[in-house]
Amino acid sequence: MKQTDLTLIGYINKYGCFFMCIAYWLFLQVRKVEPGWKQLNTWWMFALETKDQTGRPIITGDMNGDGDMDDGNELLIGDKSALCRLIGLPLEYLGVFTPETVVKKPGQHYIGEFYREWTEGKKKHSFTHFAALDDTFAVVYDPIENSNTVKYGKLKTVRVFREV
Repeated sequence: MKQTDLTLIGYINKYGCFFMCIAYWLFLQVRKVEPGWKQLNTWWMFALETKDQTGRPIITGDMNGDGDMDDGNELLIGDKSALCRLIGLPLEYLGVFTPETVVKKPGQHYIGEFYREWTEGKKKHSFTHFAALDDTFAVVYDPIENSNTVKYGKLKTVRVFREV
């Protein structure tokens, strides 16, 4: 399943790449069960409504109160370990690392942050996208199939999770 699947909530379609890497791909890899669109939508809504141990929502909502969630610092996954607990995934988030500083160990899972800059005419653009990686940091799941950010961008950082 891809984040662009129209049965998913629209905000997952637009901004859900990191969520899909955790809730879909890692869940499938660890639990050996493929969550369907109803389950993914339910988890997304629960994460928007559920607070972590510090009292912040697991996924940030409409931070500036303008009625949408299309602005900076909106729809970010704050406590990644809390998201894993919420969906029943026995993983703990270890942090964000540059690719060359990751200490690879058995039982770890990796999500890569890809970054791409380009120019159209005289206007500069940039985009960030997340994809699941294997132990060699090759992409094994791209929530947007054949995304240009993965294809033409650079692996900037790696999010590391370990099985608990």
